[in-house]
Amino acid sequence: MISHIELNVSDLDRSVRFYLSALAPLGFQKADASEDYARISNGRDAVITLCPVRDVHRHRVHHRRAIGLAHLALAVDTPTLVDEMARHLSALSIPLLGAGKVELGYRRGYYTLAFEDPDRIMIEVVHHDPHYFSLSPP
Repeated sequence: MISHIELNVSDLDRSVRFYLSALAPLGFQKADASEDYARISNGRDAVITLCPVRDVHRHRVHHRRAIGLAHLALAVDTPTLVDEMARHLSALSIPLLGAGKVELGYRRGYYTLAFEDPDRIMIEVVHHDPHYFSLSPP
């Protein structure tokens, strides 16, 4: 089980504002912070730690197709919450990636949307059938 994910970001304050705003419908709030990090949590099962990138690495730009993190996915309990997130992100003028909300036959009942943070890190919000975690083929 994954405990948390840590993301290096170009502007800590901007990223904290973005994540708290964009993920508000999922219950994310700031848990604690210092000049070296900010930890946000939904209070149940997901923690995202944001850290300012060090100056020595600042020239490197993130791209989800390069080696490293492709994206992070946050599971939601109902397809309705995927729809609510789409409306919420639209109200914040955060564009969805690709075709927007999509329902895929991938491992049965996979309903998702994706968007990017200010550093172009892709965030997916997904509702899926419990079979998603199965070891057997779909």
